[in-house]
Amino acid sequence: MNQNTNIDNSYQWTAFPMRESPGKGIIFWVVVVLTIWAVYWNIGSILLTIIAAILLLGSLTSFFLPTTYTIGKTGVNSKRWLINRNIGWDRVRSVSDERGGLFLSPFPMKSRLENFRGLFLPYRDNRNEVIDQVRNYVPAAGGLPEIEVKGPETEVQN
Repeated sequence: MNQNTNIDNSYQWTAFPMRESPGKGIIFWVVVVLTIWAVYWNIGSILLTIIAAILLLGSLTSFFLPTTYTIGKTGVNSKRWLINRNIGWDRVRSVSDERGGLFLSPFPMKSRLENFRGLFLPYRDNRNEVIDQVRNYVPAAGGLPEIEVKGPETEVQN
């Protein structure tokens, strides 16, 4: 997990699920290898197995490659290897607090297309910072969650 604020006041962090959960990473690679083996065993073609492996691994890059998220004055950028996605603040119409992250949608209400046009920002022990940054840039977006306030810990004395 890498969090910082740059000189231009952008907020940046990196999500790398495979490194954050090594146990899930081992299970991930076992399942991938077994799937590729099953494809070869059923098809019997090295070429088709390689194509299937490339498609399988390409669809799972969000787990085994690090993704850097940047919230800045023009919008949010998500960068992973060859994939670079962004959504400008002028396009964000609604925000929803999902399990494990914040989803920015270009639609004012739920739509079947929002998963293809919106952007998911996973939390990495930075929920309040992400929500605060988004609130600074799109305060009128519907669905913005409240920031969790952590009060001082009180001790019980006997």
